[in-house]
Amino acid sequence: MRARKTVVSVMREMRAAGKGIVGMKILGQGALRQRQDEALRYALGLGLLDAFTIGAESISEQKDLLQRIAAV
Repeated sequence: MRARKTVVSVMREMRAAGKGIVGMKILGQGALRQRQDEALRYALGLGLLDAFTIGAESISEQKDLLQRIAAV
């Protein structure tokens, strides 16, 4: 938890300095695969990301993720 707070703090500093922020491994290298909605709401809800990457293992998973992202 402390690491997450540190990362978010640094991201806020970067944003204040006018830097662009790219989120990576939004699903925690697959560790949050069963908690996709929660992970997406958290990452996108920060309001700090200009772009993000997210991996999918199949076209159907990619389509599912696109729907989930649109819903967030």
